[in-house]
Amino acid sequence: MQKLYHTERLILAMLDPSAAPMVLDYLLRNREDFARYEPAKEDSFYTVPRQEMVLNAEQQLFEREQGVRYYIFDASDPDTIIGNVSFAHIDGPVCIIGYRIDLNFRRRGIAFEAISFLLNELQNRNVPDIIEADICPDNEASVHLAQKLGFHLSRATVFRGKELLCYIRFNNEK
Repeated sequence: MQKLYHTERLILAMLDPSAAPMVLDYLLRNREDFARYEPAKEDSFYTVPRQEMVLNAEQQLFEREQGVRYYIFDASDPDTIIGNVSFAHIDGPVCIIGYRIDLNFRRRGIAFEAISFLLNELQNRNVPDIIEADICPDNEASVHLAQKLGFHLSRATVFRGKELLCYIRFNNEK
């Protein structure tokens, strides 16, 4: 996969550690909302040095072809992160997708546009046949998005104390 893509309205970009202040701004703007659906994070997570470490680790995963995270920007404002999409375990039997959209940019089709584009890119790569999205049951918008993208409910599970619904999609599905 490439490090930068453009869709009709969006820029999807991998970022290096120099973008840590921008990532931190995005995370802080959405901290309370993201906490509803994610495992708890220590306060130290919300610092520039920690985000530099995260971005460095993301680069290493990409270089080893094990994972990738794309940060989403509105093409008209390429200095503000409005979401991200990640793929983990792309070297294993099941690839895990994760996604977040800034609270102020939801219900505009941004996640659908970004994920649809990236799933299409994945089809052209040697990646696992199964893609899994783990979603909190009360995140109705995310459940709806997964279904719209062709994911099907597989099972329920608990991860780090949070109940999750596991949706799967076969990589050759459109």
